[in-house]
Amino acid sequence: MLKELFLKNFKCFEELKLSFSALNILTGLNGMGKSTVMQGILLLGQSQNSILSQQMLSLKGKYVNLGVGQDVLFEKAEEDEIGIGILTENTEEQYLFGYQSETDVLPLKSIEKKEMKSAYPLWENHLYYLSAYRIEPQFLYQIENEKEVSERYFAKNGEFSIQYLKLHGGDEVINDSVCLGKKRTIAEQVKAWMDVISPGVSPIITIHTSSRTAELKYEYIEGRDKTNSYKSVNVGFGITYVLPVVTALVSAKPGDIILLENPEAHIHPKGQRMLGELIAAAGAGGVQVILETHSDHVMNGIRIAVKKGRIEPEDAGFFYFYKDINDSYRHKVICPLLDKNGRLDQWPEGFFDEWDHALLELL
Repeated sequence: MLKELFLKNFKCFEELKLSFSALNILTGLNGMGKSTVMQGILLLGQSQNSILSQQMLSLKGKYVNLGVGQDVLFEKAEEDEIGIGILTENTEEQYLFGYQSETDVLPLKSIEKKEMKSAYPLWENHLYYLSAYRIEPQFLYQIENEKEVSERYFAKNGEFSIQYLKLHGGDEVINDSVCLGKKRTIAEQVKAWMDVISPGVSPIITIHTSSRTAELKYEYIEGRDKTNSYKSVNVGFGITYVLPVVTALVSAKPGDIILLENPEAHIHPKGQRMLGELIAAAGAGGVQVILETHSDHVMNGIRIAVKKGRIEPEDAGFFYFYKDINDSYRHKVICPLLDKNGRLDQWPEGFFDEWDHALLELL
């Protein structure tokens, strides 16, 4: 598990240190630094081989493309260097990189690494990322090498999750915490969670080996009856958009780290709340989730899961990112704390309070 992240002179942060728990909810207005935190983690994840073999940080890779050096150096940096550090249960790593304004690689200046105990590398087959831009309804989807898909490489847009669900839908779910009902295969659990997010919907996947494509359709369960199957382009956009998120969470194993950007996109409020409960369930079962969201419904789903005892309050951490106008507009973070009833100990200005402001105007 990732326990701490340290950033120095990286994008909007002069210096930042965050402590993580099992479930981490990054919130705040646009442009406050939520994505920067995710990108710091992903940069190390996509650069592990190049850091060790070529002594450099890759700004362009399989997870993120951040441009060139001048795009990532803190604007008011006093030193031309960027630091990224992590603390896990197994290792402490501090990397310092030099600055090159016009290249997409940064040279490694120094590294401090301390192994606490022997275990799997943090990044090796345990880091998964789904961006805010995910697959949309299409007639056909590209399929990937089966070995990579079997290792749950869904790609950052989730395009290979459909192939994975077809090939490994019969595998048993490892994380008991996410299971609804008695049927414990990945396909059945994905179907069960899709049903509570968008009632009645059930995905149907066909692989066309000759054209190396996958076809996604949906049918609806109405009591004991089923509707005809419909191509994904003829079904609600949000259903396909959320499918990779549900698949990733249901198939995750204890020890995995999942980074999610705006999983609530295109989903109605009740579905967002249920998605929050699924995210909490994954975190309760030993999967670390780092989540960027603008949804108070997702937040409330997590809070309800805490109140129901499905996840401990100390295992769910909230982070509110903002600019401090009284401190030269520096980017900062406030961490409201949950109690066992799902209540937060503080509500900073701008922290999911727009509904209250709107109600006051409607009075």
